[in-house]
Amino acid sequence: MTYTPFEPRVLVLMFYYIAIAVFSAVLTVKMHARWKERKVKPPLLLTIVFLVFTAAIVMLAIGLVDSAIATIYREIYRFSLPFGYSMIVVADIVLFMFAIDITGRGKKALNLVIVLGIVLFIILYLPWNWWGVPSTDYAGQLNIRLYSTLGLIAYSYIIYITIARICKLASAEAKTPVAKTGLSLMFWAMICLLLFFLMFVVDTILIVAFDDPGYSIFVYIAWAFAVAFYICMYLSVVMPDWLARRVAKKSTRLGTQNS
Repeated sequence: MTYTPFEPRVLVLMFYYIAIAVFSAVLTVKMHARWKERKVKPPLLLTIVFLVFTAAIVMLAIGLVDSAIATIYREIYRFSLPFGYSMIVVADIVLFMFAIDITGRGKKALNLVIVLGIVLFIILYLPWNWWGVPSTDYAGQLNIRLYSTLGLIAYSYIIYITIARICKLASAEAKTPVAKTGLSLMFWAMICLLLFFLMFVVDTILIVAFDDPGYSIFVYIAWAFAVAFYICMYLSVVMPDWLARRVAKKSTRLGTQNS
């Protein structure tokens, strides 16, 4: 089995991953602290989501660090790819549970989401994905990587669109401006995740259609949307005092104008 040489241009992405991993870890700790303070379910579920995403980003960073040291993409890098993708599946399931707990909608679909997630989780680790392996090593052999990747994207998109729809419906019924703002932030968090995957799709198209080496600018944009997701979800649950005051002030001002 051969190994693909590590490209120096990917060093920038490695440091980008490390910075995002630190940011993710900080927000995970903050969300855990909020759960210990409130002792309610939503912050706990979001803590798990953040923790799982942090594990994925850390593993991806470790894979690139090992590759940079060895100057080739070795086994750690090859493991980091399915690990990162499978953690997205886990996060998707917990995120769906979080949306159900917040809005009270979507309970009937939970079992199906879990079953499909387990199947997809297993598929991502099958050897026929050839994660990080040069194409010359598996030429003529079964290769399911395209299908497992498309499966992950379709699965995630269905969940994010469903949660976004749930948030929109619940927002229309929200009784307070703060609750409405929290649901709106959650809606935009889902939009950020949709754009996150879209950027990776564009990067893949560049690789397939234009023989691009990969890790294009769209990968960096994708992770910027991931950071925006963190911020929106954190604010939607924590709703810090400064944001609550701003929402209340805006609501009062609009009420005065309408009266």
